[in-house]
Amino acid sequence: MTPSAVFGRLQSDRAALAAAIAALPEADAVSLPLLGSEAVDALLTEAARLRYRPAQPVIGSGDKQVWQDCEVSCAVPNDGALATCGAALEGAFADALGLLGPAALSEGFAVNDLIVQRYPKGSGGITPHRDHIAYRGLVSVITLAGRCRFAVCRDRSGSDARAVAAPPGWLVLMRGPGLYGRTDRPFHFVDRFETPRISVGLRYDRRLVS
Repeated sequence: MTPSAVFGRLQSDRAALAAAIAALPEADAVSLPLLGSEAVDALLTEAARLRYRPAQPVIGSGDKQVWQDCEVSCAVPNDGALATCGAALEGAFADALGLLGPAALSEGFAVNDLIVQRYPKGSGGITPHRDHIAYRGLVSVITLAGRCRFAVCRDRSGSDARAVAAPPGWLVLMRGPGLYGRTDRPFHFVDRFETPRISVGLRYDRRLVS
């Protein structure tokens, strides 16, 4: 079966994705099943061939410091399974947004930034943080392997934390600036790694648009 066929069979249809997007102004983050085992296996096979580097242990300064304990790879081939998955998700979002009307997003959207992250068992994860303001509209994270706690919270101290289901094959969807006129971004973190975790982030980075 071709990669396009594998990723053309998403487990949540456009109505489910539209409902998830519509919930984001209040929920900050939602999750739902997205990929079957065949698609997950294809992504894991490609992820295993990537080159990784240790993430910078501490970013930010003062009371905005964020600690992270993982490896990252941004060198994703533009003709492989990860890129095909990104294109399929972009198309699914376009269909879903079509059900919600033009008011859902205030600017264009495309999946133009992919990053794969690997966390060892017992990792310290990533402490509460917000994604860069350049990531607009919809922020997606797909779990490929492992179990941990993915949570949204109120602030950098992690108060009022709410876990969001993120088993392998599931999509976690968060609000980015420009969705329904909102400009804020939810705080979130990952911790409590029961097993090694691999995830892929798929975003629209406005800095990459000429």
